[in-house]
This record gives sequence, C-alpha cells and structure tokens, in this order.
Amino acid sequence: MTTLITRLGGLLLASALAFAQPTTGNEALRITGPKGEIRVDAQGIGLAPAIAACPSIRAKGDPLWAVLVQPDTPPPVAGEPIVLTDQGQPVTRTATTHGIRLACDALADGNRTWKIAITIDIRPAGDAFEITGEVRNDEKGWVVCGFTGPVLNGIQADLAAHPVLFPEGFGRRFDRAPAAGKIAPWKAWGRGFEISADYPSRRGTMQWCAFAGNQGGLYLGCHDATHGAKSFAVRHDPSDTSYGLALKHQIFCPTGGRWSLPPTVILPYEGTWHVAARHYRAWADTVARPIDPPAWARDASGWLLCILKQQNGEVLWDYPSLGRLCDVADARGLDILGLFGWAHGGHDHLYPDYIPDPEMGGAEALRKALKAARKRGKRTILYANGQLQEIGTEFWETRGKDLTVIGRDGAPTQLTYHKYRNAPPRHFGLGCLMTQGWYDRMLELAIQADDLGADGILYDQLGIYEPMPCYAPGHGHPVPSIVYASDRVRFIRRIADHMRAIDPDFIVMTEGLHDSVLDSIAMFHGCTFGAFEATPGEILARLNGASAAPVFPEMFRFTFPEVMSTIRMPTPMMGRAMANYTCAYGFRFEIESRYAPDVRYLREDAVPDAAEYAQVISKPNIALMRSVPPKEATRYLRQMTDFQSANADLLCRGRFVDEEGFVFRGEGLVAKGFAAGDRLAVLVWNPGDKPAPFSLSAPDADLVSASDPEHGDVEAFGALPAQSVRLVIWKRRPPRPTHDGS
Repeated sequence: MTTLITRLGGLLLASALAFAQPTTGNEALRITGPKGEIRVDAQGIGLAPAIAACPSIRAKGDPLWAVLVQPDTPPPVAGEPIVLTDQGQPVTRTATTHGIRLACDALADGNRTWKIAITIDIRPAGDAFEITGEVRNDEKGWVVCGFTGPVLNGIQADLAAHPVLFPEGFGRRFDRAPAAGKIAPWKAWGRGFEISADYPSRRGTMQWCAFAGNQGGLYLGCHDATHGAKSFAVRHDPSDTSYGLALKHQIFCPTGGRWSLPPTVILPYEGTWHVAARHYRAWADTVARPIDPPAWARDASGWLLCILKQQNGEVLWDYPSLGRLCDVADARGLDILGLFGWAHGGHDHLYPDYIPDPEMGGAEALRKALKAARKRGKRTILYANGQLQEIGTEFWETRGKDLTVIGRDGAPTQLTYHKYRNAPPRHFGLGCLMTQGWYDRMLELAIQADDLGADGILYDQLGIYEPMPCYAPGHGHPVPSIVYASDRVRFIRRIADHMRAIDPDFIVMTEGLHDSVLDSIAMFHGCTFGAFEATPGEILARLNGASAAPVFPEMFRFTFPEVMSTIRMPTPMMGRAMANYTCAYGFRFEIESRYAPDVRYLREDAVPDAAEYAQVISKPNIALMRSVPPKEATRYLRQMTDFQSANADLLCRGRFVDEEGFVFRGEGLVAKGFAAGDRLAVLVWNPGDKPAPFSLSAPDADLVSASDPEHGDVEAFGALPAQSVRLVIWKRRPPRPTHDGS
C-alpha cells in the first residue's frame, strides 16, 4: 500500500514514514527516519541503519517485553513473581499516523488470564526512534511488580570495533566478548552472558549506553524525566555472537493503575562516542541543569577526610586539635576538612543523632574550631549518614522503626557495619525517604551544621544504593512502592533548596554518583567505579588493551563536565599515580585519616606496619604508605594541588573536552583536554616507568605555555618523564572573515 504524506493545518509531517498499513496483521511494518529504518514483525524490532558505522539489529524472535505480577497482599509476599512475556499472547501490530503500535488487551499463561493490557508505540523522533507504551492493570488482587522492555536482541556488533560504553560509575568500556571460563565482570544469563547496572545508584549513573565505533555507533538511552528505577542489561549470545539490550523497570502498578513506559531512544549516529554523550546531555538539560556551586567549592582542590571519633569510641582528633588538622591539610594543599565521626556516637554509631561530644570539647569548642578553620582558609563539611538509623537506640525505639524501609519479606531493610575485630558490629535500619519524619531529621542536621559554622553537610551513602521496594504502611507512599529513585531526587532537592535560602554558600554533598541529583549536589564524595584508587599497572592495562572491561571515566566526565567529585583514597597519603590520575580527569584530591596509625602518620611521619592495624577490618593501603617516604608523598601532593590551583580557570572551572579540539599521538600516554573561552589546555600524563615521546597540536590555535607541577615552565613537546604530567595551553584564533566580510 502506498504511503500518503499529507499536509494538516500547514504543518508538514516531519519524518518520512515508509509505511501505510492502517490495519492489523502479521506482516512486517516499517518506519523510515533520517538515520535508518525500523522494522517490526513477529521476530521483534530490527534496525537497518543508514550509517555504515552503526551496528544493525536483526530481530531473533525473542520476547520483546515481559510483565511481572504478584498477589496484592501484605508482606511477606509468598512465592516469586509470575513472568508473562509477549510470546504466545494475542499481540496486534498496527500502523498508525505516527508510527507503529503493538497492543495486547489481556495476558494469559495457559492456566489463567489476567486483565492486564500492554501497548507499545514506536515512532520517529528527529534523527532517532522512540519507544513508549503503557501498562494497564485491571486485575483485582494482583499488582504488576515489574516490566522488562523493550528488549532489543540481535545487535550485530563486534566489540573490538564497537565497544560498549556502559554507565557503571564514571563509565566502563567493554571491548571484547566474555570468554569461556573468564566471563567476569559479565554474569551468566540464559543462553549467554549479561552485564547490568541499576539506575539510579553508584553502579548505574546515567540512562544511556552505546556501541561506540571510531566513525559511528548505536546510542541506546532511556529518556525518563522521573528518574524511575530501572536496570540496564547488555547481553551477549555466543551462539551467534550477537548482543542485546533489556531495560528492566522496577514498578508497582496496582489494580486500576496505569504505568507509562518512559521513552526508550534508539539513535544511529555518525562520529565518535561524544555524539552520543551530547545527545543524552541535550535531553538531560530539558529535565534539570547541574547546580552552579559557590565559588569556594568550584575551586576547591579536594579534602582531608578525617574521622574524629571511631565506632569503638576511640577519640582520634578532638575539637581543639582541628588546628593541627588544618596544618596537615595545608601541607598538602587541601582546601576542605571532611569531618566524620564528629558527634558523640563516633563514626557508624548512634545514628541519626549527631550531638557535639563533651569528650571532644563540646558544642562551643566545635564552633570555635570551625570558625578558626574558616579564618585559615579551610572549609568544613560535617558528616551525617543520609539513610542509616541504628537499631536499638532511643531514636529507633521511639520513631525510627516506623520510618524504616520494609521489604517484600516483611522485615526491615538492614545494613551492618563492623570496623574492629575487638568491638561489636552495629546494625542499622534504612530510612524511607518518603517519610516526613526522616526528611525532618535530615533537614534538622543540615540546619545544625550551618548553625555550628560548617560550610556544608555530607549525606553519606545517599547516592550509593539502588532503588528498592518498600511495603511499609504510613510512609506517605502507596503500598508497595519503589523508593530510592524519584523520591530521592525530591528529598535531596528539598533540603538543598531550603539550605540555599538560608545560606547560599552552604553546600550539600553525598557519597556515590548518579545524574538524578545533579541539580542539588554541589560535590560528590567519590565512591564508585572510576573514583577508586588506580594503580599504574591498571592504567597501562587499559591503554595497551590488556584489560577487557576497564574504567572509562571519560563517559561521565564528558557528558557532565561541570560535575565535581573527589576520588576515593582510604589511606592517609596519595601515591604519585593516583595524584596524576586525579588531575588528568579533573577530579578533586582526597586523603583519609580513619585509624590511630593514620593519625601518627599524618602528625609524625611515622610509617605504620600491618601489625598496628591488627584489629582493623578495612585497612588502608599499607604497602603504598611504605613505598614512598611520607615527606615525598606530601611534597608531590602539594605540588599537584598548587598546580591545579594555578590553572584553576581550566582544570577546575574549564570544561572537560576529552580528546576533542586537538591531535595527539603518544604510545602509553593519556591526554585529556579542558576548555575555557578561547583557551584550550591538554594535560598529558605518562603513567609508565620510562620517558615517552609524543606529538600534540591544536588546529587554529597558538601555543601559549607548557608547564608541569615540579619545574614550572618546560619545553612543550619534549619527551615526557615517567610518572609525570605536563599541561600545554593554546589560545584559539578568531574565525577568519568570509569573502563577504561577515
């Protein structure tokens, strides 16, 4: 049947829709857009891209979607959810004015039928294709507890040419298929293997991935403005070496309810992976923009994370000793003191009560110490755990147990922290972010931090964990509900907005990372893939291709270049490799003082041995501490923070541009760009153990300077010494006028 494109009201239907079937049936239906053609038939959804460098999708007849249902009963909910797929269901396919609709009015499994209807709509959207839909639950006594879809199987990609860029932490790059006997970090799945990331959490930090070649690729994203709970799952089928993507949505749709499938976007693109990142960012900016932090935070070099009082009650630094802590930070050029364990209970004890401790000097001594730190140019962040409440405390008994997430089994969701072998573990319930009582308690702690004179509050762990179900009544949400998803976005935003109204210079931080809270969090405490300590060997393995699934921090850093995060260094010193890594990717520096030997290291340059940490369960990197004299480690970190500060307009306030805008060649080297106005800086890092030559140029730009942290001005293009960095800066020339003088 011939396709008719008509003018309606003077508006031209923007996309060329290469279909005209107004009827239902089993024949293939097609949608043609600027970048390719979507084909929908009994086998599923296929893609014939118009871009040669984009992988195609050849549908294989696998399920396109699955619905999970369970009885609508109070917890504990017996049995596992029933899984119903589109296969064997009476699904109709219809060509519509705008695309293709798949519809199923009821679901059956051979034993019974459920009044649960599914519609899936596929349409062109600019250069991309968009899949939306709806679940309608009219079955009494049953709740839809999950929806997987769309499932795109048969992606024809060779990861050597089109590696998967995956939103795990700051990013991960998979450039080869899992091998028999060596599948990690893939996991077994059905007839093949799967990698997955739960969003939003420290493991699933954005809602997109890509099969990214050098000249083009395939972008697969979920443009969900609600930041709903979901898992991205990339699958590999070794029988035909194909790949797939499944989006697993965590939902609860009760009887009489409707749930809208957020848009899944398929985009064949031309160019490098940066095109895919820009596509996601352009959409993300329509939802919310990253917060513009106060100037002091934007230019901060990083922090000294310090536990003042430990879980076992041992005081490591009292309030009057914060002056000595400032000395330690000064020696290393660190601008912020992150004060953990500052309250009466110590770290990981008696949460969520945080009372200035008389043993450490009391409230007035703390105020005085924070004020003195500010006079010395240090900013202070007070710790509060954003989700933990200790079981058995007065708060727990009087209020906390009623604010706790209740799981499918009817039990409180709990976490345990045990830090010393000779001290008892502490058990905590997880606060439900939908409860007014938990919000009030967390807001009180932020107001208290500001009143004491701190410059911000860290809600520890609040950016870490994946969404989960809550079955508790009386929390202000339907029962059951998915929590730690869109509710976390609202929770943090309300507190951040409240505190900005009180004090515009006060910031809210959290541990972890994901893009759902970028409009509220001024700086992240790095605790995610890409922020942990990287050894020279790990970096070199990534560069020479020895690692099959290396960290790819470029993915998040390029998509959201203004977002600030510390790295994670749970040791009271930083090695040269990690200092260089931190600078190269535009992170912020960190060292940590957690235990008594750490304090002696920082105050006395006393290098500890393993025996001193005999009772400590989570030890620092003792081998690293013993590999470098303390004064040498301190010297180099100070040189790096000074270097970053001297070039703050580019390295702190500039835009991370990855490898765009310059041409670089250098085996075994890393080169990353930062842009600000008409200036472009390239930070070149040699993580190897030998000097290395390189070539570097910036088209249409003039060389301004070259420098390094240890020598100041240096020759720009000479061989780069081992384990060193060099910053080369250009100024872009203004565009040449055209022949008409414009």
